[in-house]
Amino acid sequence: MRHLLLSFMVGILCSFTTSLYAQNSGLYGKIIDQTGDPLPYAQISLEGTSYASITDMDGNFHLNNIPSGKYIVNTTYLGYNADPTHVTLESGISLQLDILMNADVTELEGVTVYGEFTKGQAKSLNEQKNAVSIKNIVSSEQFSTMPDRNGAEALQRIPGVSIVRNRGEGQNIQIRGMASEYNQVQMNGTPMPGGEDGRGAALDFMSADIMESIEIKKTLTPDMDGGAIGGAVNFALKDAPAEFQIKAITSGGKNFHIDPFNDGWGLGQQNHSLYVGNRFFKDKLGVFATGSYYLTNRGTVLQEYTLNDEDQLTRKRWNDYDVRRERYGYNVGMDYKFNENHILRASYNSNYFNDDRRRGRTNFNYGYATESPDAPIDSFTEDRETQTRAKRTMMDMYGIGGEHRFNNGFKIDYKATRIKTMIDEPDGTQYYFTRTLNTDHFSTLNPWDLDGTMTLEPNNKLEMDKPVRLDQKENTELDHSFVLNASQPFRMLGQTSTISAGYKLWHKEKTNDERRYTMDNNEPIYLAPGQFYRRDLRFTDPEFGTLPLDDPKENYAVKNQNYQADEIINAAYLMGDFQWTSKFNTLVGARIEHTQNSYEFHEFDENNGGFIKSFNDNSSYVNILPSINAVYRFNERNSLKAAVAQGLSRPSFTSLIPREVIDEENLTIKKSNPDLKPAVSTNFDLIFERYTSNMGYFTFGVFAKYLENQIYSSKNFVEIDGQTWEVSQPENGESSHLYGFEVAYSKNLRDLNIPMLKWMNVMANYTYTLSEQELEDGRKVVMGNSPRDMANFILTYDNPRNGFMIAIASNYRGPLLINVADREDRDVYFTSQFHLDISASYKVNDKFTLFSQMNNLTNQMEVETYGDPTQDHLLHQTEQYGPTVTVGLKFEL
Repeated sequence: MRHLLLSFMVGILCSFTTSLYAQNSGLYGKIIDQTGDPLPYAQISLEGTSYASITDMDGNFHLNNIPSGKYIVNTTYLGYNADPTHVTLESGISLQLDILMNADVTELEGVTVYGEFTKGQAKSLNEQKNAVSIKNIVSSEQFSTMPDRNGAEALQRIPGVSIVRNRGEGQNIQIRGMASEYNQVQMNGTPMPGGEDGRGAALDFMSADIMESIEIKKTLTPDMDGGAIGGAVNFALKDAPAEFQIKAITSGGKNFHIDPFNDGWGLGQQNHSLYVGNRFFKDKLGVFATGSYYLTNRGTVLQEYTLNDEDQLTRKRWNDYDVRRERYGYNVGMDYKFNENHILRASYNSNYFNDDRRRGRTNFNYGYATESPDAPIDSFTEDRETQTRAKRTMMDMYGIGGEHRFNNGFKIDYKATRIKTMIDEPDGTQYYFTRTLNTDHFSTLNPWDLDGTMTLEPNNKLEMDKPVRLDQKENTELDHSFVLNASQPFRMLGQTSTISAGYKLWHKEKTNDERRYTMDNNEPIYLAPGQFYRRDLRFTDPEFGTLPLDDPKENYAVKNQNYQADEIINAAYLMGDFQWTSKFNTLVGARIEHTQNSYEFHEFDENNGGFIKSFNDNSSYVNILPSINAVYRFNERNSLKAAVAQGLSRPSFTSLIPREVIDEENLTIKKSNPDLKPAVSTNFDLIFERYTSNMGYFTFGVFAKYLENQIYSSKNFVEIDGQTWEVSQPENGESSHLYGFEVAYSKNLRDLNIPMLKWMNVMANYTYTLSEQELEDGRKVVMGNSPRDMANFILTYDNPRNGFMIAIASNYRGPLLINVADREDRDVYFTSQFHLDISASYKVNDKFTLFSQMNNLTNQMEVETYGDPTQDHLLHQTEQYGPTVTVGLKFEL
């Protein structure tokens, strides 16, 4: 298959080597604003002809094969204007033309420069407007002024995007109701590795400070990886500037949440970043370096309720969490421009994220003599667990590539990337204590209300009745990829069209290595009621050796979780961007992907520590994914876009390996499913877009997705030896579908001619989805992690005259289904959430800016329920993380 794809690519490239028409003149250059910054995705055209182009991310444009003669050059860019330019083109000669555009805001004193947020909005809207496919863009000027701290949180303001939070911070995204495993996350165009167990990439380790822009592609095109049913997110990192530039940011603050057992870590926050870049050797060599550091301390109390089939409360769990998160990263790179047509690029990116956690867990366990819902509690025990562990995520990415454009318009680009991600848990330590309590307490206490601060029966101490548990884990993922793309413009029907082809090799290796040891106590160890044991004492600490514990014994059953997996994807595509008229063009093509999976897994015999069974398996499959995107531009401001495309979602490695992960302490069993099939989707999209000259817009779109072999997570509660176990497993459902619409509106209130509203802008968007999936048992439910309602409202004041900017951002996400059980009233849902955030800044002078950010001012409670929360339901889990306030200083030169 690989040879077939390579032959296909070579054939396409060979067809490009022949010029499709005689060479004429050329026009190239750069479009900048009055501050010297490039304007990406500006439109440039020759008046009275069909010759037109759009600038790239660096503001560069190219027009090729133009007949010699005199022309008038027109340039358009939302929010900016420029006078027409007269040029004379001579045969066989390419003319350089640099164009200056001014902000389209006229005052009595002359031209006024936009504020940073408004300038960033102009960049984003111009790219969205000029694209054939449906996409959204967020520039660094926009998300740096929003109260968002990482990659996931920066995305939550975009129509159709919602996020899932972990420990109070955004972690995973959903695009148009599709869970993270159905979306692809990229960094500089390269797919990011997924988490330990799934393909959905966690975004909480990515600092927003090192990003230049974020692009969300909502419709598939042949040059995109097929595994993006919901959409693809690309984080473009900062690059070399046009001239010397330095930016530095420092801030600090506090999280405001009451944490009963937070001893030592506190609730402080801090964030620092630095960017330096310049060009040398007559601007041919560009170099840059950027780095960031972020530290947050948070605390929370999680309360969880487990019920049996008779709705009796069998366990009330009360967890006190202290979370210390430290992330830092840096990105260095260079580009060498032989000229504007030939560029080489190289970069290195490194990210480190340490999620350090202390957990004090209290379980109040209740037994009943009968299964009647109103039966009294017959037995009452309490067990406490103290857990400490650090979870370190380390990622290194190397990339090298180039872009080359020739006189006849032929363009080729290529990139080779290596990404290594390692998740290391080096020091997991857990202590267990138990006691039996008197049931008489329930004459005055409600079993739902007990918590871990209570000291019931103060003279009745808890005793360590289980061995101390020591855990180590290392999960490594290594990705190698090579991408080659080529394109050739040609004239057809008096318009300029383009044909493109590409090849990609993507090799992924994934290993998991876990070890568990237990240590019995040599003498009784007791714990006072209402306390947790040595909250930050880990087995890697010297003091741990002073505890009265026996030598460690290895638990071989945990080794059943270890595996080696391998995946190779060969892909190729052919695509045509056909400009049929000056108003109508289509992007048509197909992508073919060949996937080959293999894994190796060994089962251990706990009695002798040897292998008793080994599993090896190989599988492969081919997917052909056609797509068509079309746009009709009624005029410069209004357009209608449509798309039909197919995509797929591959099962995770850990879902396929035949094994069970049994956690006796938490009473959970996670099963795999070797029979899982990839989910395949056919997507339909239609959207109307209207843009105004002062960067207002209105968009309305509808979409539908039809999936086969939808993958969902089942969760059931099973009685084993008198205890309630939680058993989960991935499953293929039957056919499923998702329908929806999204509407977005933005208006600059300058149009109202009210002085106090002059610098204000209102942005609002709402997305509605209606989904359904059929389970294997025939029951129909909504798709997992698919919220029905998503909405944003953002009010900004951005006045470049006095340097003051404020943004008030609210975000709503409706309920979503997390896990499916064997009965409807045991399905687990995440209830709706509403967040209110505020950011403000004051530009002291050209170099210094003061700013402040206030997050989660609503102090949103995170709630899970048994059953749909909009109907009859029971409480399953709650937690809360409190507001956070930071203040800081930014320096720019």
